[in-house]
Amino acid sequence: MRALIVVTVIGCGGTPAVKIPDWDKTLPEASVLGSWRGLNPARGIIHLHSPYSHDACDGMPRDANGIPNEPCLADLRAGLCATKIDFAALTDHDASMADESFSTLFSMRSGDVAVMNTANEQIASRMTCDDGHVVTFTVGSENETMPIMLDRHVAGTVQQRHDTYNASDAAAITAYHDAGGLAWFAHTESKTLDELHATVPDGIECYNLHANLDPKIRPLLGLDPGGAIQAAANFADTNPGHPEPDLALISFLAPNEPALNTWNTLLGEGRKLPATAGSDAHENALPITLADGERGDSYRRVLRWFGNIVMVADPQDPAQIKAALKAGRLYAVFEVMGTPEGLDIRATGSRTYELGDTAPSAEGATLTVDIPHVRNLDPSLPAPGVRARVIWIETPTGVVTELAKSAEGDAQLNVHIGAPGAYRVEITIVPSHLGPYLGDLGTDLAEVELPWVYASPIYVQ
Repeated sequence: MRALIVVTVIGCGGTPAVKIPDWDKTLPEASVLGSWRGLNPARGIIHLHSPYSHDACDGMPRDANGIPNEPCLADLRAGLCATKIDFAALTDHDASMADESFSTLFSMRSGDVAVMNTANEQIASRMTCDDGHVVTFTVGSENETMPIMLDRHVAGTVQQRHDTYNASDAAAITAYHDAGGLAWFAHTESKTLDELHATVPDGIECYNLHANLDPKIRPLLGLDPGGAIQAAANFADTNPGHPEPDLALISFLAPNEPALNTWNTLLGEGRKLPATAGSDAHENALPITLADGERGDSYRRVLRWFGNIVMVADPQDPAQIKAALKAGRLYAVFEVMGTPEGLDIRATGSRTYELGDTAPSAEGATLTVDIPHVRNLDPSLPAPGVRARVIWIETPTGVVTELAKSAEGDAQLNVHIGAPGAYRVEITIVPSHLGPYLGDLGTDLAEVELPWVYASPIYVQ
């Protein structure tokens, strides 16, 4: 049974205390999302920094003797356990990631187990949490491009590694593939089409947290430069009636429209391109302690906000996770709004097509979205408003069309997808159920339609 807290709402003459469920600072196992057709969900963080990034841990990732910042690393490991992350795709900057031996970058500690490939190379590590949950770590890097899930360092001397990790041309993409990795682009909102046309990435980010926060990037999204900082400052309140600090995200969360538009453009050109949401967690931005006793940007808090779900047979197999990412069998979810239980997206024709699959245009398949609900929503809380929409990016014209949109309360959305192009699903939520946790701020922030799920496409050609 969940614990209860008491919130007192002051009105004329006072009102009775209203009991609401205690805020859950953790996430459930990804398995609660549901398994479909032999595929199981694996929750992952893609774009994550450890003490092997020069700017992590408040700019102090290691001491004068080069010893990693153990408290910061412990926060990272504890955060991954609390949020039941199945795979952590580390993406450290070339400084100092490129200077280290590859096996060092897994930051293995007592009890961790190395995962080897058939060539006897370490390609991952596994950490077992106190409750038995297992987190799989892989190694990558984020600079101009973002190779993920590498099997080894790129070839060459240490200096040549730095040069390759900092490059953004086709040769760098080839080097990442030769090292067993996938080539991703982070910060899509800041990339030009010319940069992306010069390469063939395996995937891009459709959302990056820093785009909503950084005063230098926010104007690209048509947002007030300092708006996020001003909005988030309300969640630093430690007085009675303070808002739940984990909900700071909803005060500045907005679609990364430039990234979404770039994704649509590339899909319209005929590229098959999955997309992820990037946490970009460093534990280096907000060191003040909030009302829950944690720093503002604790790893646990940021990892609680959103992640990526891939569908695989074995959620602990890094090779299957990598293959699912490349295939586009995934969706990004802002799980601070709630865990989307029951979500299933597929197309049916002569067979069932999963996310990332391609259906023949002559088949005239039907795309079906089983619309999710918030898992374990307490009946005492206001009901959220959930809607799904299907977006068609036509090839080769690139025209973007909203084909269908559900009404609130619909359990399913069906749409015919016979014409060539990419068909992707977005699910939005009006998180009214979070209003009672906003305390003295009132409920306005919980009455705004916000992103909940961005799914990678199903294709027709």
